[in-house]
Amino acid sequence: MNGRRAEFLIDLQKIKAQKQKKINDIFADLYEWMFIYLQTETNLREKVRAKQLFRHKLDLNKEEVLDNDLQVHLEHWLLLDYVTVAGSRLFDIFVRTKQEKMSKEMLELSGILMLMHFEPVKVIGVEKEVVTYDTLFGDNTDLFQASPFLFSVDVRPEQLVLIRTATIGFERKIIGPSIVIDPSFESEVAGIFKDVHDQGYHVWRRYFKEYGIDMLKYRKKT
Repeated sequence: MNGRRAEFLIDLQKIKAQKQKKINDIFADLYEWMFIYLQTETNLREKVRAKQLFRHKLDLNKEEVLDNDLQVHLEHWLLLDYVTVAGSRLFDIFVRTKQEKMSKEMLELSGILMLMHFEPVKVIGVEKEVVTYDTLFGDNTDLFQASPFLFSVDVRPEQLVLIRTATIGFERKIIGPSIVIDPSFESEVAGIFKDVHDQGYHVWRRYFKEYGIDMLKYRKKT
C-alpha cells in the first residue's frame, strides 16, 4: 500500500513538472515576442521620448552612454511601465494588438505581467539561484522564494533590493533586472518607501509602477 502511494505521489510530481515546463516554454515565447515587438513595431518618436525621460529620471546627461545594465533596465521599463503620449503602456498596446494570435495561456500570462511592478524586498538568503526574501516591512514570519528568469540575480542576505515577480505556473519568477540599493542609501530609500507604504496599497502599487525605476539613482554599482 505504501509503495503504491509513493508511486502515485511520484507520478503527480512528474505531471506537475511537465505542466511547469510547458508553461515555461509558453512564457519564454511570449517574452521573446514582446521584446521583438518593442524593437520592430514601437514608434521611434515614442522611443526617443522614453529615453529622454529615462535619463531625466536618473539625472543622466544627454551625452552619457548607458551601460549594459541601464540599457536592459530601459528596455524593460519602456515596455512594462512607461506611459506613452496617448496614456497607454506599450505592453498593454502589444496585448491589445496581438491578442487574437495569442493562446489562452499567453493571454493569462499577459494579464499577470500587466499587474507586475517593482517591489522592495529584504533578502534573507540565496541558494542555487533561489532567492528567499521578505517584503520590506515584513517581520520574517511569511517568507517568499523566487528564482530568476533569464537574468541572474547577484544579491546577498540583508540587502534591500527592488524586484519584479510573477507567478508562472507553480513557480514565482523574478522578471527582468533587479535594483540592488547601495548600503549608503538604504536608510534614505527605506524612509521614502515608508512614507508611500503608509498611504495604502493602491498608492504603493501606483508609486512603484510609475517611479520604481527612479531608484536606479541609488543602485549599488559593480
